[in-house]
This record gives sequence, structure tokens and C-alpha cells, in this order.
Amino acid sequence: MRNCFLYLLFCGLLWAGCDQNIEPIVGEDRPYTLWGFLDANADTQRVRVFTVEERLGTDRSGPIDASVASVNLTTGETIRWAGRQITFADTSMGHVFEAAFRAVHEEQYRLEVTRSDGSKSTATVTIPPPVTVELVDERNRTVVPAFIHGKPPNLVDVSVVYDAITLPPANPWPPGSTTPEAVRLPVAVSYSGKEEPTADGWKYEINLRQDFEEVREVFELNCLRPDLIALRRIDFRFLAADEQWDPPNGSFNPNLLIEPGTFSNVTNGYGFFGGGYTVSTRWIPTNLVLRNVGYRTAGPCPLQPQDTPDCQLPPEPCLRDR
Repeated sequence: MRNCFLYLLFCGLLWAGCDQNIEPIVGEDRPYTLWGFLDANADTQRVRVFTVEERLGTDRSGPIDASVASVNLTTGETIRWAGRQITFADTSMGHVFEAAFRAVHEEQYRLEVTRSDGSKSTATVTIPPPVTVELVDERNRTVVPAFIHGKPPNLVDVSVVYDAITLPPANPWPPGSTTPEAVRLPVAVSYSGKEEPTADGWKYEINLRQDFEEVREVFELNCLRPDLIALRRIDFRFLAADEQWDPPNGSFNPNLLIEPGTFSNVTNGYGFFGGGYTVSTRWIPTNLVLRNVGYRTAGPCPLQPQDTPDCQLPPEPCLRDR
């Protein structure tokens, strides 16, 4: 799925680095840059830690001078985090600290990263309250009202993911011609900023027919026939986040966020450490709705889990119709 949702869920945690390095502010002695968040849905919490040396956003091999702990300011419990060096897919490396515990809704935590000389970077977050999602008559409408009951301070990366797949005809024409392979290509449509406030949360109008035009466009850009698109399922998802999760222009671009002073809740340091959790609701519309929207509704690939590459991997993008 592509969206930066996440799940990445947060781009800074697994981010391997910037194309450019940013000089730290002259005269300051902040020890660390932090990227990560406390996840109320996870059993293990993680944060990536950079030491601030010549440049921000760079990492080096070998151990770093840092110890990490979290303090539950609501209960007083302190937990020590273990560090390890990991290698990312692009062969770059980073230092990640983790601890096995589940963050609790509406409790406040302080993350402390301490250098051997006592210099410390900290961040304080409050886990948002829980929410529930209600879909109204979702199986029989092309416009689906989605209600979020509960009011976390921020909703991040609200999107509807259409798990779409090409559905080749069973009897291709002319007779004897090769049946094209089925290709699965999920498409995410952003709904951030489209909410309407309600008495106890927000409401979204998920327009399946309108969103189908975006799905068609993505399939055409990937040289796939738009008249063969079927739908396996729909996911409505978002990140419920704390009040500090509000970057400039709503963008979690590391190349921008690493700029000193741009966006940070870290005391005596750089970066960002937030609190939140992901929410995802899944459903499958009726065949009648799918046909009304424009999807094909017959064939094996959308109706059962697929283990073959033909039904799992999107194609390489192509250039045509210059």
C-alpha cells in the first residue's frame, strides 16, 4: 500500500537518511535527534536515535553514547529501552531503541535519551483516547457515510484504500488469444481534510463512484485495461494522533522536518516523538454496488486470497500516449 501510513508508519523511524545534510545550529549543544512514536496498538515501542555531531541526519556504525528510558508520568513507572544497530534495505544503517510494553490511552509519557556526561534530550506525549468507526449501510450505497466516534487531537493520513485487481475475461477474443495475467494494484485515495465535525467526532462521505476515477487513472498509468478492474475489498484507515502531531503543511517529509526549528517536540534536541495509534476498518460492497460504480464482479482473483505473484504484484509503470 503506499501511502506513508503508516503504517512507515512514521517516516522518521525507518527513514534511512536525507539527500542533503543540515548543519546544526552554531553554538548549541543538543545531544540527539529522535524520530518515532508511542503506538497504543503495538506491544513493542521503538525510536530511532541520531547523535548530533558534525551534521544532523547522519548516522555512523558502531555503538553510540546513549541510554533510553520512558517514564509513565501518570503511573510513575520507568522502563529502560534496549538499543541495536540495524541495516536498512538500501544498506544504510541506524540505531533503534525498543521496549516491550503497550502504551495506554490517555496516559502521559516522557522519553529520555541520556548521554554519559548527563546531557539529555526528552519528549513528552499523551496517548489519545480510543475511537470507534461506524459505517452506515456500507453494503448498499455508492456513497458511504463513515463516522469516527471520539475526538483524538489529530487525524493523520486519512485514506481509503481500494484493493483492486485486474480481472481478465474467461474467454478472450479472438479465440485462441492469450489471457492477460491478473495484476493486483491497491490504490489509496486521500480523505484528509474532508471531514465534517459531529457532536462526538467526525463524519466522512466516502464516494465510491468518484474514487473509482482515481483507481482507473492509476491502472491506466500502469498500462492496465480500466475495463477489467475488480475490487477485493476497501479499507478506511487513519492515524489517531496527539496534539503535537501537526507538521508544517501537513507533510511528514524528512528532508523538510530535519531542518532545525521546523517541527520538533524534542527538548534539548531535534526531531519528533509522538503518540498515537492506527485505525482500520474493512468491508466488501455488494456486487450490485460494485457494478454501479464500474468494477467487474466475476472471476477467481477478487473472491479468494491469492498466493501467486500474478495476483499480488503491481506492474512496472509505463510511458505511452505521449
